Amino acid sequence: MDQFLAESAALLSTPLPQAEGHYDQTAKGLVSALNKLTAPDLASARSALDELSSSHHTILYTYILLANIEVSAASGKAAPRQVPPSVLPEGALWRYMAHLLFEFDPIQARYCGSHLLRIVDYVSLGAEQTTNYVPAIQMLHHFILRLDSTSSTLTSTHRTFVRLCLLSQAYAEAAQVLDKPIYHIPSLLPDTRTNRYLCSDSDRLYLFLSPATGLSHQITSRTYLEYYLLGSMCYMALRRYKDAMLFLEVVLTAPAVQNVASAIMVEAYKKWLLVGLLIRGATPTIPKNVGQNAIKHIRALARPYECVAEAFKNGNIERLRAEIEAGNLIWQDDNNYGLMVEVYQAFRKFAVLRLGRTFAALSIAEVARRTSPDAANLGETKAYLGALIASGSLNAVITDGSNGSQTLRFLSSSTSAKSEAQLESAQAAQAQDLQVLLQHIQDTEHRLEVSREYVDYLRKLKKLKEDDKKSSGTGVGRSAAVEDVDEDMMEEF
Repeated sequence: MDQFLAESAALLSTPLPQAEGHYDQTAKGLVSALNKLTAPDLASARSALDELSSSHHTILYTYILLANIEVSAASGKAAPRQVPPSVLPEGALWRYMAHLLFEFDPIQARYCGSHLLRIVDYVSLGAEQTTNYVPAIQMLHHFILRLDSTSSTLTSTHRTFVRLCLLSQAYAEAAQVLDKPIYHIPSLLPDTRTNRYLCSDSDRLYLFLSPATGLSHQITSRTYLEYYLLGSMCYMALRRYKDAMLFLEVVLTAPAVQNVASAIMVEAYKKWLLVGLLIRGATPTIPKNVGQNAIKHIRALARPYECVAEAFKNGNIERLRAEIEAGNLIWQDDNNYGLMVEVYQAFRKFAVLRLGRTFAALSIAEVARRTSPDAANLGETKAYLGALIASGSLNAVITDGSNGSQTLRFLSSSTSAKSEAQLESAQAAQAQDLQVLLQHIQDTEHRLEVSREYVDYLRKLKKLKEDDKKSSGTGVGRSAAVEDVDEDMMEEF
């Protein structure tokens, strides 16, 4: 163990980025030596966990801790497919796991990523086993942002984290990660063109957050879709419907094999339809890049939801109530009953908003007659309108008349409730987000241009041009051949 400790200490004395090559060689040598030991041999050094700093000796600390976890799991003290008691909160190894996930060194983590991720998996499994989600949520949240403060690369931990947040109703905590845009999906293979060393500080972080380093499991199409579907559900619970709508459209527009929709897409469409009613008061327009064959299958499976949307659009409250009541079992089976209740309650709000398109002002009594379930209760109608105005849903004011009557006056759409300073701040934030997006787009385009697939595509295109010059008199159209190459290129990607 003294030899391993000496090699681990050597990493601390190696300056970065000046000596990246030496640091990389030392770290890989330490990992290679540790891999030769069995789990029981490593577990016998458990006392080192009390002596080592998890932030300074992340590689060594991770190997010893994981070995102790696996030895404990193999001891037979836990039921099959359950984590051992020592790994659960208040267990003997829990505090070591917490120290590691809160304090690990992000650079050293790249060399022991698979081992570190297995510890993360034990934390999440233990949370579901005990239904004690809060400690695991805190640890996974810190783990994600410690690896990359921008959280711009989708990893398997993202999906696990959001799922735990959903199970524990920790929606605000989930939003802290969901609010950070995803720009990159990790590749299965390491990018040997850019990062010569895992400790490199000059390369993009997303190059290291991949199955190649072990810091993420493989991101399958299901993982991708589930992250955005679960994320949309967190946003819906927070009533951030526009954000939920965006996440659901990501699911709907995802490429589908032979334009056949998955069950996740069907679930997303049902929620997307209801969220669209909550935002716009009408059936939302299907995005243009959704596969036409896929959407046909989706709409057929979501017919009861479309019936609700049609009743909502027609402005018939009685028909809407009947459609919702007829499908109660469906909404409950789909876990959409609460969302359906929100849709029914939103019908009244949009009935008021539609009045503003026709009238400049109406008495409270007339508004109650047209929109309230109890037209005689003017106090309830006034309170309801006041709540809409206060929330920003209704751009109007309530004025008192000379005869004691009260009037709802709709304001011009150009009248903004936000101050000039608030508008300028919002524009500045949008401009900054756009700059970040453009940087990621430029980087992605560069990676595409130097990829093997794109180089092969250019070779094929060059050959076609040469063949076209040789056979210019044959009447064969070059554009058709080029289109064939383009189609092959898209299939490769």
